[in-house]
Amino acid sequence: MNYQAEFALHTLMYVSRMAAEGDFDTPHQLGLRNDQIEKILALSTQEIHEMAMTTKAGYMRILFDADALDIAMMVCGRRIRQRELIMQLLTAGASLPVMRTLFGLTSADTANYRKYLNLPKADGRPFIPNEAEQVKIWELWKATDQEPLGIAERLLHVHRETQIKISAIWPLIQTWFAGDLDGRC
Repeated sequence: MNYQAEFALHTLMYVSRMAAEGDFDTPHQLGLRNDQIEKILALSTQEIHEMAMTTKAGYMRILFDADALDIAMMVCGRRIRQRELIMQLLTAGASLPVMRTLFGLTSADTANYRKYLNLPKADGRPFIPNEAEQVKIWELWKATDQEPLGIAERLLHVHRETQIKISAIWPLIQTWFAGDLDGRC
């Protein structure tokens, strides 16, 4: 079976399944008429397979909307980057309040990421950095003011430079900025 026949097989099976579930809009969007949908729906799996083998008849083609594909790739890239940030933050000791504020994660979401990363359960209350560490955290945070970094990246930067867990850095940042950081990753 060549790639065209393989694609036709999967598409015809998909159309058959959608129609069987009562979704006729999807096959319509693929350019099929009602009578064609009904005929495909009436075919057995073997008959769909036979039909797929006749792709040389040229009854099917694929067209991508280049602009929509670019947007989809951009959205996908953002989601991948967000997932990477979530994993980096958790690995660096971010707590549920950090994850909830920055990404809207629930306790179940956070627990699932922790399990995936093989991280221990949350430590409970974080230690409070001493005065010298607080000054260092403040200086590192302020040094990133002019850089195009989101809060997540800034937290990671401070953590990398100090090796202090994000769960201990976050309350300080929240106090200094009176909670003005909500939702700005």
